[in-house]
Amino acid sequence: MERFLGILIENYAGHFPLWFAPVQVVAATITSDADAYALEVVEELRAAGLKVEPDLRNEKINYKVREHSLAKVPVILVCGKRESEERTVSMRRLGSQNQTSMTLDECVKALELEATPPDIARSRSQRRAR
Repeated sequence: MERFLGILIENYAGHFPLWFAPVQVVAATITSDADAYALEVVEELRAAGLKVEPDLRNEKINYKVREHSLAKVPVILVCGKRESEERTVSMRRLGSQNQTSMTLDECVKALELEATPPDIARSRSQRRAR
């Protein structure tokens, strides 16, 4: 088992697909004003079955993004004061410099679909086809 995991880690270079990552999403705040909203985002994602962690530390957002990028977290959701007022999140993917802004509900649905392992997704689509 250890050898197999070593091969997987080497093959992906630690950059696992969302469905296989040990931590799939990090919800990072820009200011402490958004802490409550970030915790709400975390709870919604956990309810959808995702492995998510909050980052409420009093650090600059660039530091948080860099730290989580080095840890190879596939998705970083940035929550600030504006996002909490509009009930949106800014999504940043590992390896991408661009951020996408979307509503919380859209984000949860998209990440839940992407986090479904391929074998389960295939069996669901086969059941629907019957």
